[in-house]
Parts: sequence; C-alpha cells; structure tokens
Amino acid sequence: MPYQPSTLKLSRSALKLFQECPRCFWLDLHHKIKRPPGYPYTLSAAVDYLVKQEFDGYRIKDILPPVFDGIDAKLYKGPELPDWRNNFRGVSYFDEALNAILYGAVDDILEFPDGSLAVVDYKSSGSREITIYDDYRKQMEIYSYLMAQNGFKVQPHAYFVFYLVQKDGGGFKNFLPFKEELRRIDVQPEWVDATFEQAVKVARQNHAPEGHPECKHCSFVLRAGEFNPLTVKSSKKNISDLEQLPLHEF
Repeated sequence: MPYQPSTLKLSRSALKLFQECPRCFWLDLHHKIKRPPGYPYTLSAAVDYLVKQEFDGYRIKDILPPVFDGIDAKLYKGPELPDWRNNFRGVSYFDEALNAILYGAVDDILEFPDGSLAVVDYKSSGSREITIYDDYRKQMEIYSYLMAQNGFKVQPHAYFVFYLVQKDGGGFKNFLPFKEELRRIDVQPEWVDATFEQAVKVARQNHAPEGHPECKHCSFVLRAGEFNPLTVKSSKKNISDLEQLPLHEF
C-alpha cells in the first residue's frame, strides 16, 4: 500500500513562520521547539473583544457601524461567522491533494450587495500614525484566499479598522481615548496556494531544512553554540578579573 501521510493542519501563523524561517517552522512542528514568545498583547486583545461586542450590536440591528460610512455593504450574518472567528477553527480549507488543512480566524466580514465578501480586521496601536505592515497585508490575503477556497465570492479589497490611542488628553484620568480610522487595502492572494504547498512539503520532511539567512533566532542559536561554558574558580581574584571584562567577551 502506498504511503498515505496523516492530515496536516496549519494555521495562518504557522504559514507566516514558514515564510520567515523554514527551519523554525519545521522544529516547531516536529519537536515543539518554539521561538521565545514575545510580550502578550493583552490590551490589544481587550480592544478586539470590545469592538466585536460593539459591532455585533450593529449587526443585530442590521446597521453598518459609522466607521464604514459611505461603503455600500453590511456586516455579514451568515451561520459560519462564529466558527470563522474562533481561534481553533477559523475559516478553514482542506486540500485533498495535499491532505492538509489551512485555517485562520477573522475579526469580521463585510457583505456587499452582489453577495461578495471582504475581510475586516481590528488593529489597536499607541502610535500616532497608521502603518500597514507587510505582515498585515499577507494576513488579509490568506483570509481572502481561504474564503475563496470555500466557494465565496471575495472582494479584491480588505479593510482595517484602526484604534489609535490619543495622547493629548493631559493625563490618564482612568480613561483611555481612542481615535477610530478605516483603511482599505488591495489584496492579491495568488501567492498563498504555492506557499501552502511548499510549507506542507517541508513539514513532512524527515530532516530540518536550512534556516533563513536573516533569521535572528537561528543566528542566535548558531552563535551561542560556538562558545563553551566558562569555568570560573571561586577565588576573589578570578571573579574580579571577570568583572573587568567587557560584556561581549562572555
């Protein structure tokens, strides 16, 4: 009987990791060796939660939130939405040829008069100016790809609703004001299909691939491995000598 690999399930963040460094991606999948985690964005998560509550109120009333003023659309009310927003289910697509699933959770969806859909994502920031990073754009392109693979007609655009902290209020006063701004971007999800296929092939390799030459995590591990632990005698003289060394000598 020919070899049949087990079904592989990759999240949007896993595909992002593959693009950043195939080696980190492979180590995470095969050995649960994860990159050191960053700081948790608990405030951003709280803002997302509150915005979803607010938008759901508009959804129940079948009213478009004011931030979308001038757009001929409505908030999507399809039965799939709770799953699409769930971090463990999301919008998912099963590729039979690859025997693999790609999925990602959306914040919200706009539905247009022709039945087409567009992804909406909430972003909060303490910056004065809005920056749409390349990772933001790829995130929306993956979501658009997933919806298209599920048979939905998808707009060539996606929308960010930014919440910028206003810092000119003269103090905190137990109140954090935000400025709400909408940004529309063009999405080109054509790259996702080939990248998904490449990620699946790498995930099923029996050996670790080469790391990305600019991966800071791989670079740190390689450089750290070049040094042997220092043996320090418990004498006052040796300890004093070590204290005089510049940091890069350790």
